[in-house]
Amino acid sequence: MSGFDDSFFLENPWLDITEPNYPDGRYLYQRDLRFFVSMDEDKNFNFFIREEGVHHLEKLPNLKGIELRVDHFENETRLVCTLTDEELLDKFAVIAKDVAFVCGELETSKIFQMFMGRIESWADFLKPSRKGLSYSEWIGFWGEMYVLSNLIIPQHPIADAINFWIGPLQQKQDFTLNDMALEIKTTVSGEPNEIQISSLDQLHKITPKLYLMHLHINKSNDQLALSLQDMYEKLISICEEDTGLKNEFINKISNLYGRASQDQLEEKFNYLGLETYDVNDHFPSLTKLNAPSSVTKARYSLDPTQLGAFQLNLTAKELITSG
Repeated sequence: MSGFDDSFFLENPWLDITEPNYPDGRYLYQRDLRFFVSMDEDKNFNFFIREEGVHHLEKLPNLKGIELRVDHFENETRLVCTLTDEELLDKFAVIAKDVAFVCGELETSKIFQMFMGRIESWADFLKPSRKGLSYSEWIGFWGEMYVLSNLIIPQHPIADAINFWIGPLQQKQDFTLNDMALEIKTTVSGEPNEIQISSLDQLHKITPKLYLMHLHINKSNDQLALSLQDMYEKLISICEEDTGLKNEFINKISNLYGRASQDQLEEKFNYLGLETYDVNDHFPSLTKLNAPSSVTKARYSLDPTQLGAFQLNLTAKELITSG
């Protein structure tokens, strides 16, 4: 999150607010004086944005732990976000600062929708459901996290590496590094050695070069084994000195990390190796460009033993450094 500066915020935005003061408030973000913090009559902390004019907002997000509402005053509209679970105050402060920074200086016509969307994107960070990822989501998430933390970050600045990672945003590929994209597929030892392609988009090129990385891992408890939690904590520690970057990483990862069960977070795997394939015009794939017009969806498997002609001789380090 380029440009984020802690000096424009109090560490605790509600410091010394001990009695109800809404509809009054105190500035939250010194660079945009439309954002405020206050305490309501029930002694719940809130933050809000106010804009001149009467604006009608529909479909407010329904989130656990916080409540959104719209208040109208004379020729003024406020979008108010109230914390209903005081145990979440530290997380609420992270969200308030992030929303103010991301939405700051936006025009009125865009700011309310951005405000609501950004708050909604923090839902799984605020109150993780821990309901569990599907098996394919879990293993795929582990593979992407490994590539980010152990292959890309050693070769690129941390801010660039996190920006490269677009998998959690449900984009066509998992990483875009300048003029190339990486699609990551991960197979656990003992499972069929197939590469599962789940849509017509996954091998649809959006950059001049597209590479398919096939990782091999196995469950293990040895010293080199890593869990999702291990990699998450490592990345948080790397970002610790840059609050904006840390917030951007947490926000990007929160949907998957917040839904993962505790067992899925703690299960450890060893990285065994990988093959990388050049997805060029001759690579066997189904995409929106080459599938029959009558085919609107597709899931299929690739046999790696048939892909030798497309396998790169470059190491992962050499490939990622070239991007």
